[in-house]
Amino acid sequence: MRWTLLALSAAIAATVWLPAEAAQPAAPASASGDPITFEQYRDWRLAFIERRQSDLARQLAASDLPAQRKTRLEQVKAYYDWLAGLPESDRDRRFHQRFDRIDANHDGVIDAAERATWRDKQRAIYGRGRGAVEPAAIREAR
Repeated sequence: MRWTLLALSAAIAATVWLPAEAAQPAAPASASGDPITFEQYRDWRLAFIERRQSDLARQLAASDLPAQRKTRLEQVKAYYDWLAGLPESDRDRRFHQRFDRIDANHDGVIDAAERATWRDKQRAIYGRGRGAVEPAAIREAR
């Protein structure tokens, strides 16, 4: 029973981490605080999908994987395989929908404040850092 709970906790923790990562740009733009264009966002998402597929394949190759964890990893891998297999126009439409939700002022770029707001929103939704997460609006008001 303990191993089942441990495996379930690990699976939940791994999947909770993913949504906020989806708003992160390539390193040069985030390091300098430069705004991110849709093209940069799309390129980052495509690279993220490839990295995630490789990571999931590596995890699934483990011989001592508990059944429940394996099932969850297979579900997540199926999602990324499906997303990677979409026609470019469908995939870009989905990326644009998320980009538009992150780009709060709809100026065609995601700036550092919009990234921080999105990250805070995702953390609040998925419960990461409970109690320690402070919304960007509060940080900026100080």
